Amino acid sequence: MNHRERFYAALELKEPDLVPVTDLGLDQPIVEAVLKRTPGQKVGGPMLGLMGGGEWESSISFRLAMVEACMRLDFDAAPVFSDYSLAKKSFKPKFIDEKRFIDQWGRVMQTSVEGKTTYFVGGTVNTPEDLENFEPPDGFDPDIMEMMEKIMKPLKGQDIVTMGQCHSGWHMVFQARGGIDKLSIDFYKNPDFARKFFDKISRACVRIAEAMVEAGVDILFVTDDYADNHGPLISPKIFREYELPCLKRIVDVGRKHGVPVLKHSDGNLYPILDDIVGTGISGLHPIEPGAMDLKDVKEKYGDRICLLGNVDCRYVLPYGSEEDVRRDVRRCIDAAGEGGGFILASSNSLHSNVKVENIYVMVDEARRYGKYPMKKS
Repeated sequence: MNHRERFYAALELKEPDLVPVTDLGLDQPIVEAVLKRTPGQKVGGPMLGLMGGGEWESSISFRLAMVEACMRLDFDAAPVFSDYSLAKKSFKPKFIDEKRFIDQWGRVMQTSVEGKTTYFVGGTVNTPEDLENFEPPDGFDPDIMEMMEKIMKPLKGQDIVTMGQCHSGWHMVFQARGGIDKLSIDFYKNPDFARKFFDKISRACVRIAEAMVEAGVDILFVTDDYADNHGPLISPKIFREYELPCLKRIVDVGRKHGVPVLKHSDGNLYPILDDIVGTGISGLHPIEPGAMDLKDVKEKYGDRICLLGNVDCRYVLPYGSEEDVRRDVRRCIDAAGEGGGFILASSNSLHSNVKVENIYVMVDEARRYGKYPMKKS
């Protein structure tokens, strides 16, 4: 099978020739190490371009470089763009100080030169008036459509499955609001405000998903995190009332256009897993080690969804030996590979602390050990 055939066979819960391999994302240092070059970005641009600011062309260059790195790693699919990095040509992040800026989603982001990344530290929507004036990105803005077209054009006819990363609501709401603590108070003290916030963000997320499909992506990958190792970050009741309809809207976009929708969330999803699977997603990532059990999820849901994961990127990929990585790949394949419907990936993403040589080992072991038909365990 070629890469596309292999990936789609797994998504259809069939046995391909080999267990497919992909990942949710590669941090800039990983891309640079794989390509052995810095992907055409200005000083200061890499960090901002990854998360939505910086130069418009710089964001395009990095996304294309990420896809090239995925192809060199022999992945079967690659994330081609993310709603984090989609912006108008005119967009300039508003800097609060030399390290913090406001992005196009109304989030306050902190830059880290050492880590070559940015991370959320606050939000800007504090009042009903702020919400009224808040305008999230429009996926059908001509500049954003042009950005996606420029990324997709070189990939036409390439043997790689293209994935568009988007959100459904929750993630962008709590970050633009300034934290889960503030939003949790809203749920109880100002539910109308919370509902209007979710509605506004959800409508923006749906338009971005629709635009990604129009741009030609093969897969939609919804990446809102719902849980930590103990369980959901909000009660299942609140989740079902506010966020679940948002996720369902993205799944409906995929169903309307024949595009599979994959769902990512870290943490222990067991209390809301029936709800998530019930939306009609095609796959779940990463079934986080230590929070959930891959074999258990395979047994319970493997006849309904494809599973993606879950090579440990907390300890094994950053610090493990070659044999540690090979052992963990075999653990994943033994737990979920039998009968198909499984795609190997890390337990979150290939972040900057991961050893690049361990990524090559992960792929090599998947190709060596993950051959079908498999012996029954």
